This record gives sequence, C-alpha cells and structure tokens, in this order.
Amino acid sequence: GTLLVVGGMGELGRATVTVACNGWWGEGAVEATFFHSHPDRDEELCGVDVRRWHQLDLSDHEAARRLVMDVNPRAVIYCAVPKHGGASGSGGVTVEAGIVDDVVNLAEAVQMLGGRFVAISTDMVFDGRGVEDRSTSPSSAACGPGKSFYRESDPVSPTNRYGQYKVEMETKLMKTGGNIVIARTSLILTLDPKPGKGIKFVLDSVHNDAEIILFTDELRNMSFSDDLGRALCELASPDCGFRGIIHLVADEISNRFELSQLLVKKLGLPTNKARPGLSAESGLNRPLDLSLDTSLLHSVLKRAKLRGVSERLR
Repeated sequence: GTLLVVGGMGELGRATVTVACNGWWGEGAVEATFFHSHPDRDEELCGVDVRRWHQLDLSDHEAARRLVMDVNPRAVIYCAVPKHGGASGSGGVTVEAGIVDDVVNLAEAVQMLGGRFVAISTDMVFDGRGVEDRSTSPSSAACGPGKSFYRESDPVSPTNRYGQYKVEMETKLMKTGGNIVIARTSLILTLDPKPGKGIKFVLDSVHNDAEIILFTDELRNMSFSDDLGRALCELASPDCGFRGIIHLVADEISNRFELSQLLVKKLGLPTNKARPGLSAESGLNRPLDLSLDTSLLHSVLKRAKLRGVSERLR
C-alpha cells in the first residue's frame, strides 16, 4: 500500500520521506505533499524515489479530502505544522486551525478509507513542573532515583498556546475512534545533510560575537529527525497493532547547553560563546522538566531505535 507523508518538505517530513524511500516503507510506494518549497528545486531530495509530490494547502479542507481519495493511502504520516513560535508563541486562530482543524479533517478522510493515521504531538502538553514521585521506569532508571517521568496516561497541563492546541488536537483525534497513532515528540534535531532549526539555533549561539545563555534546566528527550522518521514508518505500518498516544523520543534527557558542548566537540569548533544559565531565572515562563517515560515505546517498536544526543554526537 501507499504511504502519504503530509508536509514532506519540513524538517521532520523530509527525513521521513527519505527513510521511507530507503526501505522503511517496504515494497509500497511513497507519496508526499508540500506547500511553498518545491521538491524539484531541492538538491537534498535528488535520488529520493517519491512516486508523486502533491502541492496542497491544508487549510483547503475539500482539496485535502480530494487528495486522500485520489492517493487512497494505506497510511498517512502528518508532519506538517504551521509557524507557531513554540513555547513563546502567542497562538491565534490561524495557528489553532493549522494544528487542530486541518489535522482532524485529514484524519477523518483517511478513516473513511480504512487507512492508518499518524499525527505528531509534543511534550508541551505537560507543564514541566514534574509529576508526583513514583518509581522510575526501567528505561529511565539511568537518570537517578526519585526522578519521575511523564507517562502517556498522565493528566495534561499545557502552559502555552502551542501545547493547548496540541491537547485539543489529541482530544479530537482520539474521539474519531479511528486507526490513529499520536506520537508525542520533543526537540527535533537534524545535523545532516544540513543543520535543522534546533541545531542551527545552538550553533548560532556558539558562534555569536557576544556571550549567549543556553539553559541547563529545560530538560528534554531530544531526538534526531532520521531516527524519528524510521520510527514513524514503523508506527504507520499495517503490521503495527498499536493505537493511541505514545511518547516517541529518545531515552536520554538533555538540555540545550549540553547539546552545545557536544556539538562543539563533535564538529571541532574553535570557540564556544555559549554559557550555562537557568530558564527558571529568565522570566520566560517556559516548561522546565519535560522528561518523558519511554516504557511504552520500547514495548511497541521492534526495529527503529531512537538514539540520544550523546550517542549521535560521539
């Protein structure tokens, strides 16, 4: 059957398209959508065997449903996301529609054809203030005794618009009762073939003329886009029996300052203008400890492996 990757020109989308075409979608065809950036003008995608690219404005719900009918995909991985500003974004009607309504519209169309639908959510559905102390999961034991991690079943408590919209998306998708997977991920990293947004921000900080503060207390399960793409393909497969919400992240907990140190060493950079600081003292009111439990992920994934920053940047 055909895999349709929605938002195939974004950071996560292009990684997913690339790995899907390199054996992670088996014998089936891969098709993908784009909005502004045309894939024919992208050197990185040369040689990536996408059967068809479709230009699509996801806010045109009728056009989106027509496309699903035309492609008739066995599975859809929805990687598209509007510009939202993350934890500091102010939200708005257009952002909310892009994160909630456009996703639900496509999911309902896929459900009518009996296809599988994989959506992307975020660790920012939680407030980062931690959960009641309980025994740690085996996958999280490395981070020390008494450390608690957010599980998929924990109550959501977003502190920003982006997290609120993702909670709304999750709720509406789960209510459809379809063959749906919601993959909550965290900070997404890409180093090759060119640095993605998360790594570019850190590299810009390292190269900055003036010293810049990178936080040590914003704890995240950072994951690399190609690892995520492989895992998303596995979750989208008809052979995967899992439905519902899953934390799709690496086990390792890290922070942006630690990431900068690893990148400086890995890339052999001569200077590092980044200095450690505390988000809690910045007045930014961003979620701090968003450490996610990955026990469920380890029981579901059989092939794909999400490697942490220490392993990837050795």
